[in-house]
Amino acid sequence: MAKVAAFRSDDARARYVELYDAALASSPVPITESDVETSFGLTHVLTAGHPAMPPLVAIHPLAFSSASWVPLLPTFVANHSVTMLDAPGDLNKSVSIKPITGAGLVVEWLDEALSALGIQRAAVVGMSMGSWMATHYAMAFPGRIERLALIAPVGLVSNQHFTWILSGLLANHLRPTEARLEKFIEATATPVGRRRLQQDPWRMIIQQYVTGAIGFHKPVLSLLRPGSCDLQRLNSAEFPVLVMVGRRESLHDGPKMAARLRDRLPHARIELIDEANHLIPVDQPEVVERLLGEFLN
Repeated sequence: MAKVAAFRSDDARARYVELYDAALASSPVPITESDVETSFGLTHVLTAGHPAMPPLVAIHPLAFSSASWVPLLPTFVANHSVTMLDAPGDLNKSVSIKPITGAGLVVEWLDEALSALGIQRAAVVGMSMGSWMATHYAMAFPGRIERLALIAPVGLVSNQHFTWILSGLLANHLRPTEARLEKFIEATATPVGRRRLQQDPWRMIIQQYVTGAIGFHKPVLSLLRPGSCDLQRLNSAEFPVLVMVGRRESLHDGPKMAARLRDRLPHARIELIDEANHLIPVDQPEVVERLLGEFLN
């Protein structure tokens, strides 16, 4: 079995947690923290919004943690009670005891976590790797999905560019340095987005990622590989689906990916976002907020 991911030291985790907490403290919406036990380890949970509102579950991008949802929380809580899950084995506050190495294990973890939280049916939003995870869960348990929004999905209808995979391995796992990690993230935004990455709240979120990645060990054998998959079960589901793809996407060919999604999910709303790379909420925040507001509310 692959070894589990973990911080290299207590000091490394403490430095990361300090930045995680700073990002939460910047939130315009109050956030509550808790944990639930799963067979994959302790899953850290953030909640926001009025608990009487319909549930919304948000699944974060790889290495960015649930704190990365802070900029979108006002949109989420307008009509929902929001639950944000830190995936065990990723860079966040969860504690992994068993690696999540494939789609089946993703589904198992999500089902355990949502069942422990008493969430039977919810709107689900995922970004990047979180979109891939949310899609597999939605196909496995369509009855538990009220609607599904995917922001900058990876995989699904095409594999990531090989050069991108190599640069990710180098920056995040083989030789992580502050400069290399900063450059890696900047490559996922447009020039306008890169300037926003230097401003709060995104600056705090990026600092959290950079500091955490340097002090975090994630064995290569424990990495998820979000490749393409058969979307037939999603196409036949009865809940509405929204997908946002950046026209200038670095991980995939954006227009080609959007065209494939339209072909395989003819009932879904597929939005190809102009002047947007992979970090669509950074590059086009107003567009993302508008589309999510319309779709969720």
